[in-house]
Amino acid sequence: MDIFKTLNLDFKNLGFFQKVISLNILVFLIYIILRLFDFEYILINNFSLSSDLLTRPWSLVTYSFLHERLFDLIFMVILLTFTTNSISNLLGEKICINLFLSGIFLGGIIFLFFTDSDTVLIGASAGISSLLIFLFLISPDLGFKFFNYQIKFKYIMIIIFFIDFLRLISPSEYGVYSHFGGYLGGVFYYLSLYGFPKFNKKKFNSNNRTNKNYKLKKQQSKVDKILDKISKSGYDNLSDNEKEFLFKQGKNK
Repeated sequence: MDIFKTLNLDFKNLGFFQKVISLNILVFLIYIILRLFDFEYILINNFSLSSDLLTRPWSLVTYSFLHERLFDLIFMVILLTFTTNSISNLLGEKICINLFLSGIFLGGIIFLFFTDSDTVLIGASAGISSLLIFLFLISPDLGFKFFNYQIKFKYIMIIIFFIDFLRLISPSEYGVYSHFGGYLGGVFYYLSLYGFPKFNKKKFNSNNRTNKNYKLKKQQSKVDKILDKISKSGYDNLSDNEKEFLFKQGKNK
């Protein structure tokens, strides 16, 4: 009993996405055990997302905690950790939670809209797609360390977009529709914060607009450099001035 109390206390002390990752790992282990006895259908039938949404409304959330393959789970953990750390260091964890949940909901709805009654959806990729596109929009030049190489995040996103496009034109890859639902969620959230910076109906005060755009670009450039530094050496290695700048930027949003 003491062990369970300790585990429960430790779980309560975890951050939101640490809890999400822990629950995904736990559900995956349960799925593996059930599969040994051919009972995995219990999880799939009750918690995956399908056209039977009205009788299982909870599945619009629970589908994101199901994974059938270890590679999918590991890939989810890596992308979720990278995106949430990068965004939360700049804008706070609340935005990451909103992005993730909106991606899960909208991704599930888009999936149901474009697929037939015989298909089911599992995995958290819709929520991660929302986080990915948002991070791409706010900081495309963010550095991502891959072994000994430093790759800009925008090139990674180009690869991800290309893979999703290939899956979209494939006749059997229905799950990719949820990715595009997640992308829509991330784009909508970005626009709710930043609007459409390239469009301005006012044709006067052009000098003010130019100065404002220059200031925003300069701030974004500094943000990109700080995020790149975080990805290389961690948030704790930032100077006090850099931490204060990130705090003020997040507060202003």
